[in-house]
Amino acid sequence: MKAIVQITIFIILAKLNISAQDQDWEVHIGVNGRYDEAKSLIEFYDKGYYVEGGYDINSNWYGWEVKTNINGDVLWDKSLVHQDFEVSSRATTLDQDGNRYVCGRINNWPFVTKFDSCSEEIWCKILVDMDYYHGYSIDILMNEKNEIILMTKYDDDPEIEVLFLECLSEDGNYLWKKPYATKINHPWITEPNAYDLMEYNKEYYISGFCYWPFPDDTLHVFLRPLFIGIDSIFNEKWILPFYALDSVFGDAYKSIPLNDSVFMGVGLRRIESNSTNTLIMLYNINGEELGYSQIPNDSIGSNVFFNYISEVERVNDSLFLSLFYLAFSPGVALPFADVIFDKNAQIYNISSEPPNATGWAHFITSSDGNFVNAMGWENANGDRDIYLYKIDKDLQPVPFDTNTYTYDSLCPEPIQSGTIDLSDCLVWTGTEEIPSPEEYYSFIATIPITAFPNPAETEITLAFQNTDHHNNMLLECYNIYGQRVHSEKIWKGQQETRIDLQGWAKGLYFAVVKSDGKVAGTGRFVIK
Repeated sequence: MKAIVQITIFIILAKLNISAQDQDWEVHIGVNGRYDEAKSLIEFYDKGYYVEGGYDINSNWYGWEVKTNINGDVLWDKSLVHQDFEVSSRATTLDQDGNRYVCGRINNWPFVTKFDSCSEEIWCKILVDMDYYHGYSIDILMNEKNEIILMTKYDDDPEIEVLFLECLSEDGNYLWKKPYATKINHPWITEPNAYDLMEYNKEYYISGFCYWPFPDDTLHVFLRPLFIGIDSIFNEKWILPFYALDSVFGDAYKSIPLNDSVFMGVGLRRIESNSTNTLIMLYNINGEELGYSQIPNDSIGSNVFFNYISEVERVNDSLFLSLFYLAFSPGVALPFADVIFDKNAQIYNISSEPPNATGWAHFITSSDGNFVNAMGWENANGDRDIYLYKIDKDLQPVPFDTNTYTYDSLCPEPIQSGTIDLSDCLVWTGTEEIPSPEEYYSFIATIPITAFPNPAETEITLAFQNTDHHNNMLLECYNIYGQRVHSEKIWKGQQETRIDLQGWAKGLYFAVVKSDGKVAGTGRFVIK
């Protein structure tokens, strides 16, 4: 059994030129002698920033969360640990009540956990599917129905179905599970993988990669960027191994909408001698390729060996911002560069980051219109810290915000740094038996009614299901002549109602529940 590692958190904050309040900032967050890494970055409801990451001690991996104020000052941090297994957190999303949902991997299986606004664990699930060797969570989002959509990958030998979306309620109830880009529907596909899940106009788009046959040789496959389109009820609309008429070797890391019908995917194209170019891919909502552009290495510098991007944010209607990964020779990484470019791969502005910057970058657009990035930083001791900084649309460092903010205001007490023990995380088996989205949404569209006792004499209870998924509900009871004898409003989430039958005639009655004026459920009962 692996013991929980107790550590004393020591935050390294190195601010530049902080003698004046209007100076810009960059922050280094880490623990001496430890390898710290950022996995995702979001802005909190209170204008603070939240970094979901992890750290390595003696080849054991632990989750790590860090909350900062608007200027990058650390407010609190918490380690995510398990007594028996490693914890690797991957992505985070928030709901409107300040609760956050974290996904990742525990004991080689996907996990998702909910924390309240005070960073206290509410529930935790480890999702085990015994049809596979192991799996992990890739991304997470909450849709407008307050459903948690988890993107997961499972590994086995046949690889018939490996890439899934799984849905849980905000209360942690497992709702449905569905595979995408399967060999059943796409026999030529091999090893579909994903990096990013995006929701846009109530539909969903996945960016990743797969192996796909050459245009003129179906017996051999090669690495290709992959996009998947999914409709609002989670039916797969199409898959797009990009680019069908050309040998584009590479990955698609992320997509953003250019308008309501066209998307831009970003990633890399692998070229000769293990070099790479930034790849900008255009496709539409029907899964049709609209072309691609590349940013050649020599357009950045004559001695640049490779460049690529994994994140992208919009600057305006035509320009975009990303952090470019650069190297000047094979295997030698050099400074990252913040770059402004357009969809045609034309560079408009570029600014290099210090040579110590490294690792995976996580860019977000903050509510003040600026851009915040969390990435790795190799310090003088050879350890890695988290490097957090903010720039504007001109790639200039942003001055300190001198306004006063109340952080974690939804929590009645200040949040303290410490350790969150996930050893009680519920191992949820049998996920292979969970219904599909079609089955689940078809069921909740109805309001089943159960009457008891039945037959009844003086009082009857009518029990309802699924009322939390409906609005404007009305219960009506009719006798066998079609005359309405009872009517009452049913509230959202109401599970039952009792009806006094004194004065009702003996015989058969029908109960009807309407939702927004349409019949959603019926039942019958007898008075004896």
